[in-house]
Parts: sequence; structure tokens; C-alpha cells
Amino acid sequence: MNLVEPLLSYAEHQPDQIAISYGRDHRTYLALVERMLQVAQGLKHNGLTQDKVAILSTNRIEFVEVFLGAVYAGCVPIPIDPQWSIHDVNSILEQAQPKMIFSESKFVKNLVFQDRDLEILTFSDEKAGSYDSWLHTFQPKAEIDQTNETLFIGFTSGTTGTPKGYMRNHLSWINSFKATKEAFNLDNMEHIIAPGPLVHSLSLFVLMQTLLSGGTFHIVRHFNAEEVLGICKQIPDVILFVVPTMIESLMKHSIPHEIQIQAIISSGGKWSDTSKQRCREVFSGARLYEFYGSSEASYISYLNVSDENKESSVGRPFTGVEASIRDENFQEVPLGVVGQLYIRSNMMFMGYFQLPEETNAVFHDGWLMSGDYMYMDEDGYLYIAGRSKNKIVSGGLNIYAEEVESVLNQIPEIEEVMVFGVPDEYWGEQVTALVKWNSHQTLSIVDIKQHCRQYLASYKVPKQLITVDEFIYTSSGKLARQAMKDYMKRVMV
Repeated sequence: MNLVEPLLSYAEHQPDQIAISYGRDHRTYLALVERMLQVAQGLKHNGLTQDKVAILSTNRIEFVEVFLGAVYAGCVPIPIDPQWSIHDVNSILEQAQPKMIFSESKFVKNLVFQDRDLEILTFSDEKAGSYDSWLHTFQPKAEIDQTNETLFIGFTSGTTGTPKGYMRNHLSWINSFKATKEAFNLDNMEHIIAPGPLVHSLSLFVLMQTLLSGGTFHIVRHFNAEEVLGICKQIPDVILFVVPTMIESLMKHSIPHEIQIQAIISSGGKWSDTSKQRCREVFSGARLYEFYGSSEASYISYLNVSDENKESSVGRPFTGVEASIRDENFQEVPLGVVGQLYIRSNMMFMGYFQLPEETNAVFHDGWLMSGDYMYMDEDGYLYIAGRSKNKIVSGGLNIYAEEVESVLNQIPEIEEVMVFGVPDEYWGEQVTALVKWNSHQTLSIVDIKQHCRQYLASYKVPKQLITVDEFIYTSSGKLARQAMKDYMKRVMV
């Protein structure tokens, strides 16, 4: 099945229903499908069926049209984040070898093609080489010649090296739609906002789920709390898919009980228990959910924050997801014991693009290695101990940054914190906390140690405390850990 095929039915049966809203601009289902079919015909005319096409763009309606049209034509769209470095963007293009690029004009000047015959269409008002002039030479025809097994290729953020492409197929997302609809009670998907970049899997997934549910997806060019709250104020019962940093910003700009939101669904980082409690108060009428997943695994587990009293948990596995905690010998560990999480489901990715060895490295007898260390309680709820890449080894003992951060986040004076290891001649690494305070009142390292010793072993307690004015974030709103580590290495020399 071609994932976008149901849109043809919506164009016929609810042609005037708004599918995409973007400020004062919008596309009805009929208009969106017509543009989708025009893109598909254009790609076929250019002989690009089954080929890869890149989309280098911020959030905009044209991004949606091209993505849908490419999928319908049997091409493989490759969304590329324009906020990545010039080096990363060109590395992706060299690796993926797309036959056509759809881009905003301002990003084209930085592309390197090495004498390749590559057509570029820009989202601009210029006649020559513009997307609109190309599009309008084709008629919208509803005909599917073939469906590519690969739905799209997304790329990781590339904070530690060249970005890796992960491949998704149609069925994995169809199964994901079913799982999330059941878990989050998404029976009323009339108005949805996922204000992160569409080039990232979360917002792109939510966009597609909204359209395939016949609802209206509200595009926000860049996340802005006041803009998002303005939409929510105009349209009651909006569903928000956000990351924890966005929730913090929304709460700062919102007046309690002024805005009625249907549901807030958080992912992309651990949502602190303190923030959850404040969110219950500020958005008292909203259903609150937190879910845990990855680009490779899709949806893994979820927690109904409104009803389930499981502090610090990332919830139970979604329907159809098997979770297993295993040791270094791939043996299951008892309940309550930390090990690496492996999962099995029909929502997992196909593998890494042109990286068979790395693909094989994350699979073990059909189980996908998550890279996260966790434990499971007697009720089947999962708790993150830490990411393997964020592990600190001090005195030969393993310390997971996220465990220490969860304890520090209980302190009211702390707005945000990041824990990492600083090289130490004696201990190997010294546990260090970067703290952004939420007021003028700060605490000493002695205060921090006293608090942490109530919950942590002594070797896990931060030995060093550094105040920062701001943290660095990825384009999706997550804490950019590697960028912060690199910055601190420079300033601590």
C-alpha cells in the first residue's frame, strides 16, 4: 500500500476541509492532493520514479506538497535540515546521490555538486528554476504505477560525526499510526500542532498521521511559544506534540486556565516530574502523555501522565512492542536490574542507508538494540538509567548522566541541568553538572551534594558545579549535549 493513497478519498469526500494551515495561507484537501499529483507527474516526467529526491527546507506548505508527491510517485524523499552545517548537508547529498533537490533559494548557494547533473527547484517567485513554474506545467492525474518499499530516508542530527541515514517503509508507519491512536486516545484529530522541524521524524510523522486522519495540521515556521498559544486560543481542543523544552516555554507564556488544549504529548527528552506537575496546573484540562522512542525503533513506550502515578518512568510498551532488558551477554536480567533495552515490533526501521555493518551491529536475533540502559518494574514500566553514549566512568564505576540529572531536576532553583564527565587523572572522569538557574538565587556545590546524597551513591554525586546562562539546543529543541561538551572543553582549558 502507498501511504498517501487515502488522501485521494479525502479530496473527493471532504474537498473543502482544510488539510494544511500556515498563517493566512492554507490548502484544502482538494488543493493539497492536486499539488501532490502535480509533483508526482513532474517527477515521472523527469524520469525519476524510484529515485531519491532531496528536500532542503524549513517548515512550509511546499515541503508537504513535495514530500507527498514524491511518495505517491514511488520516489524516496530525503528531508535535510537546513540548520545543519554546510559540511553535513553536502556529506548527505554526496552519500544519498539524489536526482533532484527542492530547496529554499537561500540554501542553494552553499551546495557542492562536484560536476553532477542535478536539477534544483527553488521555492521562490523567480520564474527560472522555480518550483511553482515547474509544477504548473503538469496536470494532476490520480494514477499509481508503483510504490517504493522505502517510504523515506531521514538523517540523524550528526552531533558526533557524519549523519547516518535511517530508512523507513510504509508499513512501519501505518502500524505506528494504529499504536499511537490507541495509546493517546486520538479519536478527535481535528487540529494538530507539532511545531518542531518537519525534517525530523516526530513532526513529519505527526503531519502524516493528521492528514491520514482527515484533520488539519497547523504549520509553524519556527517554534514560538506565543504563536503556538495564539493558535490554541483561537481553536479549542488542539493536540500538541512537543519536546520538554517547548513545554517549559509554553508554560512561561501561558495564563492558567485561559487556553483549552485537548492533549499535550511530549517526547525527545526526559520530561521532569516537576515540570509535569506544573503542566497539570497550567493546562489543567489537557490530557498529558509522555512517550519514549527513537528514529530507528519508532514508538517504544508511553505514560499517561494525567492518570498513572509512576514517577521518572517512561511508561509501558505500546501495543505490539516487546521489550527486553539484557546484560552484555544478551541474557535477560531480573526485574529492577539495569541492563540494555532491546525491542521487537512491527514499527522498526529497515536499516541504515548504505551502512550494512552498522545495521547488523544494532540487531541481535531480530531484537533492536536501543543504546539505552534501563530497568523494568514489576508492573512492566520502564525507567531510563542512561544513554550508553552519556555514560561516565569514574573510579571504574559506571554512572549514567540522566540518573544524576533526574535527581538535580528535583531542586526548585534549577531550571535546566546537564551532567557529563570531565577528564580526571585520578578518577578517570569527574562528574560535573552544568546548571542554568531559574532565578537569581543559586546553590553551592555543598548544597548540591547534600541534596544528591539523599538519592544517589556517593560516587555519582557531582564533584563540580558550573553555572551557564544558556544551553545549546538542536534544531528539534533537544539539548545538544555534544555541542555543550565541546564548548565546555574550550572554556575550561
